[in-house]
Amino acid sequence: MNMNYVHDLNPVIFHITESIAVRWYGLAYLLGFVVGYYLLFCLSKRELYPVPKEKLADFVTLTAIFGVLIGGRLGYVLFYMIPREGLSSFMEHPWNAVMVNEGGMASHGGILGVCLFVWYYARRHRLSWLATMDGLAIVAPVGIFFGRVANFINGELYGRMTSADNPLAMRFPEEMKLYSVEEMQEKVVPVLNTLHHEMGLQVPDKYEGGSVQWLIDQVRENSQVRETVGNVLHPRYPSQLFEALAEGLFIFLILWWIRLRFPKAPHGLFCALFCFLYAFGRILTECYREPDAAMWGVLTRGQYLSFGIILGGFVLLVPVWRQWKAGRQK
Repeated sequence: MNMNYVHDLNPVIFHITESIAVRWYGLAYLLGFVVGYYLLFCLSKRELYPVPKEKLADFVTLTAIFGVLIGGRLGYVLFYMIPREGLSSFMEHPWNAVMVNEGGMASHGGILGVCLFVWYYARRHRLSWLATMDGLAIVAPVGIFFGRVANFINGELYGRMTSADNPLAMRFPEEMKLYSVEEMQEKVVPVLNTLHHEMGLQVPDKYEGGSVQWLIDQVRENSQVRETVGNVLHPRYPSQLFEALAEGLFIFLILWWIRLRFPKAPHGLFCALFCFLYAFGRILTECYREPDAAMWGVLTRGQYLSFGIILGGFVLLVPVWRQWKAGRQK
């Protein structure tokens, strides 16, 4: 008998119409932007952020749209969708790039998108790019935290397999979407037979593509189905929660404390610290996360991209060092 928790959370909060719904993932982005705005407002009020309080709402909105959303989606298309499907296949269906309702955002793309947009904004408004980025580096982990929690609620980006005896082990029905034909025959078809013959449920045809989604929906509503399906799922790490803590909450608490403790810190310091802390956190948590893209050698794609962020952190240390050195000479 399966003793692990079988993920049964519903990604939908409530339906507006049959095809339109309010989802936890969208709420996570909204919470990230609202809390981020409030934190930046607090910093601006203490004169620790260069964007004036009266312009913060516009700045956060534009950064959210052009930096986080567009950058995150383009990053997913470039780093994951095209390598997975192939360029020729992508060119046949280019509109898939804008189908955000089917999921797909890359945190690395979001980071790059924010950097590019803030560079443009700072130049246009004659602000220090590094100082403007510093504030975003401090509050960005809050958005990452909410996003990873939403990933957990959705049951996506789950962890690698572990022992069923592991007290942290959970089972995620979403893994069935990646089953091969052989695994469908071995695991899903017997489950459908059991539900039909022993429990009297009307199940979809064993070979219909919707049978897996039907099972996932039933897991959320029927405890008997949940137990039956859970027996054929692999025990896995809840890596989304590991990432929420390591890439989100932990980094925010460190950077926020340093910002308040050292109000005259050199511009760019928090960007550099974010690069190091996020990259190291991502590299570590990727060891527990099921790779969502083909691995390059012994490392996942996320780990390789994180090494690029570490390199960016070292580049940012150059102006930080110069400012610190100039301050000591005064």
